[in-house]
Amino acid sequence: MKISVCYIVKNEAANLPRSLATVTGFADELIVADTGSEDVSREIAAQAGAKVLDYVWQDDFAAARNFTLDAATGDWIIFLDADEGFLHPAAVRGAVEELDAVRPSLDAVMVEVVEMDADEKHREIGRDRLLRLFRRSPSLRYRGRVHENIARIDGQLRLGFADARLSLYHTGYSSGIVCRKVERNLRLLQKDMAEHGEGPQHYPGLADCYFGLKDYRKALKYAILSLDSPIDTVAARSHSFHTAIESMRQLDWDLAEMLALAERAIAEFPKKPEFYGERGMILCGMGRLKDARVSLQRAAALYEHPEDGGIEAGYYSPRTASVVYARLGELAALAGDTAEAETYFRQALTTDPTNEAARQKYEKFCREGERHEREG
Repeated sequence: MKISVCYIVKNEAANLPRSLATVTGFADELIVADTGSEDVSREIAAQAGAKVLDYVWQDDFAAARNFTLDAATGDWIIFLDADEGFLHPAAVRGAVEELDAVRPSLDAVMVEVVEMDADEKHREIGRDRLLRLFRRSPSLRYRGRVHENIARIDGQLRLGFADARLSLYHTGYSSGIVCRKVERNLRLLQKDMAEHGEGPQHYPGLADCYFGLKDYRKALKYAILSLDSPIDTVAARSHSFHTAIESMRQLDWDLAEMLALAERAIAEFPKKPEFYGERGMILCGMGRLKDARVSLQRAAALYEHPEDGGIEAGYYSPRTASVVYARLGELAALAGDTAEAETYFRQALTTDPTNEAARQKYEKFCREGERHEREG
C-alpha cells in the first residue's frame, strides 16, 4: 500500500519543516505544489524529497488541490496544509493500513484536528474534524473555491472517522494571522458569488468570515441561513450553531431566542458538551440558576467522559471547560455547597492555569471562606 502526502504552499518556510517532519517517516511520496513562493519553501520541500510542482494561482483552492492530486500515485492521499502535522507520526502508517484492510468501502476519512495558537505558546483553542485522508480515485475531486472539500462526482461520499492515531495539530488560526486569512477567504467567496450567484453553499463560509471580522449581524444572518439550508456541508452544522449563538451574545440578543437556538443545537448534537455549556450560560443570564447548574454539569461530564459526537467539529477546548468549571464553582458557592465549589474552582485552574478570571473568582471565594470562619 502506497501513501502520498500532498501540499499546496506559498511562502510557508516558517511552517513547512515542522509539518514535513511529521510525514517523512511514513510517506511513500511527497507532492508539493508551489503557488508562487518568494521564500525558500520550494527548497525546503525538495530537500525533504518532495516532487515540487509550479502552479499559477487562480483564486481557487479546489483547482490547486486537484492539480496536485493529479500528480499523486498513492493508494491513499493525505492532503495537509503547511501549518498542519500529525501528533503521532509513528502510528500513521499502521492506522491507514488498518483502515485499508478493515474498511474497504470507505472513500474518505475525517480526522481530529487540534487547533493551537502559535502566538500563545501553542495553547489549544479548539478541536475540529476535517477530511484529510482519502483513497486516490478519479471519482474523488475537490470542490469549492474556498473552504474546499473532497466530493464524489458519481454518488454519495462514503465517509468514516479516524481514531486518535491520525490526529493533527493546526496553527492556521493563530491570533496573529487569522484576520488576514478571513479577509482572503471573504474575497474569494465574493468572487465566486459574483461569477455564480449567491447560494447555500456559501453560507457557512460567509458566516465564518463575518464572525472573524466581528461583523456579528452578518455572521448571525448567514449562520442561520446555513442552518436552515437543505445543503449538507460536511461537519459544518455544529460550527454554524456556535457562530450563531456567539454572534447573538455579542449583539446582546434576546436570551429566550438564544436559549431556543441552544436547545435546537442540543437536539441535533446531544453528545457534544459545548451546547450544554452554552445553554447553561444562557440560563444563568435568565436567573434560572438550578437549571443552569444541571446543564453545565452535563457539559462537564461530556468533556470528562466523551461520547461519540459524530463527524462534526467541536470547540469545547480546555479553556472553555475551565470557564464552565469556574461558573459551576460560583453556582455551588451560591447554593452553599462550599466543598463542591472548591472542587470546581480547582478543576478550572487545573484545566487552564492561564484562566485569570477563574483564579480571581477562586481567590475571592477563599477570602470569603476565611472571613466566615473568623466571624463564626
